[in-house]
Amino acid sequence: MLTEDLPFETVQHFGMRSGRDVNKFEDFEATSRSHNGLYYITENTNAFFSCEVKGSMNLGSHQLFIADVTESATLSKAPSCTYAHYHKAIKKKFT
Repeated sequence: MLTEDLPFETVQHFGMRSGRDVNKFEDFEATSRSHNGLYYITENTNAFFSCEVKGSMNLGSHQLFIADVTESATLSKAPSCTYAHYHKAIKKKFT
């Protein structure tokens, strides 16, 4: 779960290029690994979830994944960055 203080550069780094083309975690230091070995971001995050995907659904502009949570942790009490906050306060600054 990303926080409201998320810098746009982090959005660009992880959200605007495909993991099929580049290892997004290779040059990013603020990371850790879940018990099953998956990377997660430790900076500008307030929680992480490790999940086992059970299915997915194409929603047009997004893909919805249906999953069982296998591990989770709270990392901070900072407010979560909602989609509305991202459009209002983060993306708006850079478009």
